[in-house]
Amino acid sequence: MFSRTENVQTFVRAYPLVTLFIVIQLLVFVIDSFAPGLRIVATGGSFHLALADGQWYRLVTANFIHLSLGHLLFNSFALIIFGPAMERMVGHVKFALFYVFAGALANLLTYFTVSNLFYLQAGASGAILAILGFYVFIGRFRRTLMYSQDARLVYIFVAISAVFTLIGSNVSLWGHVYGFLAGFLLAIPLSRFAVPYTRPMRYGKYKQRSYAPPVIHSGDGKWFFYIIIGLAIFGLLAQFL
Repeated sequence: MFSRTENVQTFVRAYPLVTLFIVIQLLVFVIDSFAPGLRIVATGGSFHLALADGQWYRLVTANFIHLSLGHLLFNSFALIIFGPAMERMVGHVKFALFYVFAGALANLLTYFTVSNLFYLQAGASGAILAILGFYVFIGRFRRTLMYSQDARLVYIFVAISAVFTLIGSNVSLWGHVYGFLAGFLLAIPLSRFAVPYTRPMRYGKYKQRSYAPPVIHSGDGKWFFYIIIGLAIFGLLAQFL
């Protein structure tokens, strides 16, 4: 479920929304790095003073803006590992709506919790924690949708994320907490439409839906997985350098 052995072409074809979100955040970071005059962070980050002025679009745009290379790489790794299964289980449209809404909701609740008007929040962490919250819910209450070993992997990653949330510098504690809670609560209605990862062609119990063909797992894609792991480790260590 979380072992990525697809090659790049198969991954893009099977998980177009995960691919799109990763490409967007990579492009935003590259453009911001080479064209700082565009002030992408200043105009798109979840800056509380700007939110107080009514610039609510920042709740969404902030999810695709990262302040450091390490944060970008780690979030991209997490999205590549955990995003595909959910996109297949609930469908492309529902996954996209969930990802954007949960991330925006985490930013909004943080705005109402942190009174500092000069507080700035950016990054996909809230939305990614929401995906993990979704898995925790189905792992506990919709066990027919998820193997127990996959659920244990999610619990471990949530625990690791909690540790780094508490000890990491420049980490939005409330953004992570609210993202996870948003995903957990949204999973209550959304899980009714989810299907097991091994049955991507079914929609709930009754309806058929068109979907990407099942992913063909091939050893040709293992190098892709190893590169992802390497980038994630580099991204994680870079946050402490």
